Amino acid sequence: MGHHQKIFEAVKTALWKPTEPLADYFETCRRKQNHIDCDASEVATEMEAQELLRKAEKFQTMVKNWIVRHHPAFNV
Repeated sequence: MGHHQKIFEAVKTALWKPTEPLADYFETCRRKQNHIDCDASEVATEMEAQELLRKAEKFQTMVKNWIVRHHPAFNV
């Protein structure tokens, strides 16, 4: 298994339940990106790219908040 896939599995295990839908979404995007790299180009739409960015920002906020609550020494 690739390291990106392992990261999304680890997120669901290590963090907490609310991250599962986003981790699953990112895994789906990872698979689509792998397909695009191998078979096609310019398959993702502008709307899909915007959605991915919004979800990534939401995920980043969730992780930062989790770090602040559970490991404040690592809050950068």
